Amino acid sequence: MIYMTGDCHGNFLRFTRQQRKQLSYQFSEQDFIMVCGDFGLLWRKNKETEFNIQWLSSLPPVILWVQGNHENYDMIAEYPVENWNGGKVRHIVRDRIILLERGQVFTIEGKQFFTFGGASSHDMPGGILDKDSSDFQKEKKRLKRKKLMYRVRNESWWEQELPTEEEMQEGRTNLQNVGNTVDYIITHCLSSKMQDTLECYYGGSCANRLYESDILTDYFEELEETVQYKKWFCGHYHVNLELDKKHQILYKDIICLDI
Repeated sequence: MIYMTGDCHGNFLRFTRQQRKQLSYQFSEQDFIMVCGDFGLLWRKNKETEFNIQWLSSLPPVILWVQGNHENYDMIAEYPVENWNGGKVRHIVRDRIILLERGQVFTIEGKQFFTFGGASSHDMPGGILDKDSSDFQKEKKRLKRKKLMYRVRNESWWEQELPTEEEMQEGRTNLQNVGNTVDYIITHCLSSKMQDTLECYYGGSCANRLYESDILTDYFEELEETVQYKKWFCGHYHVNLELDKKHQILYKDIICLDI
């Protein structure tokens, strides 16, 4: 079976034996669970990360994930790109923890999945600081005094959170190769219009925006118009919500994909 969940941000309590016992089903080593970005496994090179990799790889099911915006892309790049089930992946642990690259079409348990991770970070009103800048420490102190959250380039923020034109074109090509038809789309964020729908869903108005459109959400808007699919799953928004019959946002819930 295939299961879906949302952002972990390095907190893997939902995978513990105690939490798994509360589910109405039990995982096997032949099952898969897909994390819709911000997995947070690769963030710092330390003993905690080493423990989490070893522990998660020993558990059922096989963990599949797409990139979010809170990922250490430098650590991800250290793992070689390989082919698996029809698309490009990076094996964090061989056949147990697998990163599904952007713009790929995978065949898993007889169904086709299009994957495309990434999203814009929106939780940094203080902006992005550069450690090589002469005023780095000064700016850091100023933002702390104002209690404004910020990110540090290549330490807590990476520009690779948004895709390149080559990655987007590869996605178009791979979709064309399957007749622009897949069963499921797995991403971290929504398309621009669906993101607008989410904004209005909570506020009743789109006037005060939290999530702006960008190159990736506009790309997904293009896919909405050209690709036939049954359902689109994403994370990013820290809510468990079936936005409509074709779009489901996941956070801490683990759901079974009835295929």
